[in-house]
Amino acid sequence: MNLSKPANPVRSYAFGSVFAALILLSPVLAFLVVIAAEMLIDSLIVGGTSAVCPVAAGGIGLALCRKFWRRGEVVHQSKPELVPGETSIAAAPM
Repeated sequence: MNLSKPANPVRSYAFGSVFAALILLSPVLAFLVVIAAEMLIDSLIVGGTSAVCPVAAGGIGLALCRKFWRRGEVVHQSKPELVPGETSIAAAPM
């Protein structure tokens, strides 16, 4: 944090208000998702399918989401590798 430069109050208030709006609206969004899921399941049941079909479709969708939307894994290098023909950067011996 750079204390020599004054903070922009408009940017601070904008970030704070967006953050507060997300916190306040997240339960509403979750409620709307639950209502949409209930409507989908009801329409499938009225159409004559059993409750197994939506559960199977949800399981397949979950498996596909986990397969394709993974975060990148961090690979740690165990020891430094030397490149043939390259010299390492080090202090000259005295």
